[in-house]
Amino acid sequence: MSSALASIDLLMFFQFIGLAAFAVSGALVAGERQMDWFGVVVMGIIVAVGGGTLRDMMLGATPVFWITSPWYVAVASVFALGTIPLMRWGIAVRRPMLIADAIGLAVFAVLGTRKALEMGTTGSVAVIMGIVTGIFGGVIRDVLANRTPIILRQEVYALAALVGGLVFVILHRLDVAPALALWGSIGVALIIRLLALARRWSIPIFKIEPTEPD
Repeated sequence: MSSALASIDLLMFFQFIGLAAFAVSGALVAGERQMDWFGVVVMGIIVAVGGGTLRDMMLGATPVFWITSPWYVAVASVFALGTIPLMRWGIAVRRPMLIADAIGLAVFAVLGTRKALEMGTTGSVAVIMGIVTGIFGGVIRDVLANRTPIILRQEVYALAALVGGLVFVILHRLDVAPALALWGSIGVALIIRLLALARRWSIPIFKIEPTEPD
């Protein structure tokens, strides 16, 4: 019983961290684009729950998670609004946004993979659902902010989510303790993303030279 409660507490902890991180990243982009306070909240919520919403719809898990548990939206709103004072203090946007986004990506990619496995999907489908959970909110954020989505910018982004989800599936299949599986796979995804940012890693581009007309 105590082990089950500890597992639930750990899951809630990661969900809270992921929500907060993504809400802050959305709010920082909203501030960069000089949106009003309502826009800040909307951006924070969309980034925080967007990926999980698409995942649940694809898996048929309806109503989606934040409808049955409205606290997700409440937490995202609070952290998005709480980001506004940071902007007033003149904080540079890019680095905090990237770090917050990296944390949210790692956490939700793994949690999305975990949820898909719990619903009986195969490992490969679970990893795809993890990627969707981790990246889709950021895609919506970038589109609304009139920016090229990060997954289209040669970034080691979706790849970090893929590796994190894959590590979780492997650890799950090996019956590794749930807490260790969560910490380990989230840590791997986060380290990959942060190293990519620090060392400016990028994915090679596929380029075809235009052919001359006849």
